[in-house]
Amino acid sequence: MRGLVPYGLVVGAGPYYLLRPGIRILMYHRVDRLASYDQLTVSPDRFAEQMDYLARHSRVISLGQAVAELSAGPPVRPGVVVTFDDGYRDNLLHALPVLRHHQVPATIFVTTRFCDQDLSHPRYGSASPKLHLTWEEVRELANEPGITIGSHTTTHPFLSRLDPASAIREIAGSRNIIHTRVGKAVDFFCYPSGDFTAREMQLAAAAGYRAAVSVAPGVNRAGMQPYALRRTEVTDRDGSHQLALKLAGAYDPVHWWLHRRRERRFAEARAEESWTTERGAV
Repeated sequence: MRGLVPYGLVVGAGPYYLLRPGIRILMYHRVDRLASYDQLTVSPDRFAEQMDYLARHSRVISLGQAVAELSAGPPVRPGVVVTFDDGYRDNLLHALPVLRHHQVPATIFVTTRFCDQDLSHPRYGSASPKLHLTWEEVRELANEPGITIGSHTTTHPFLSRLDPASAIREIAGSRNIIHTRVGKAVDFFCYPSGDFTAREMQLAAAAGYRAAVSVAPGVNRAGMQPYALRRTEVTDRDGSHQLALKLAGAYDPVHWWLHRRRERRFAEARAEESWTTERGAV
């Protein structure tokens, strides 16, 4: 019976979501060829198919334009935003040519420490000697029309588990590093692993970001919290038909159900860690 819950949510709530337009932010990580399925990786061919669909059927806008429209209040026209997490090098090698061809704007959230280190891995093949973007490549992307660079912290930690000073270094410090290295304003932030609380939202606002994105699923509408924008994950299994369903919100009820379960696990882990720390201090 437990497996029937998500299906029931789709059948019962799907039409409700379909009638509520807004701005949908898509979440990508990698665009590359892998020998086996990886939830974080979309093949170049599939990505080209998805961008072709967006260009022909959606109003694709930048994250900056989306935030401006959401702040202006209702009514908000339906729109789609493309984002990438972690700053993988294949965003430049494989995603950028497709984005450029279809004139699709995108925001790439980089983790600053990754840009300083060689985090290559045998799993991704010898053709990728460095898995993440270098600072020179980040600057190249930042100068590309339609591409915005955002922050994904310095070391990609679970922010809610950090002490206040460390959290500030990750959120505000990464913004300063990117600004220094790239020479452009850094207006948008992305919470690593979608882990954040009210404290992290306040720190993002205090650091000077205009908005922050999460991994909470769904569409964004006027009046929503700008430091907890929702996103929809896109995978290699999403052909044009599946992508159309995701854009329409048909899977939002299921994704929310799964997200709530994930959030409960995060909350339990935080509570357990806090309890262990308190016991150790006694």
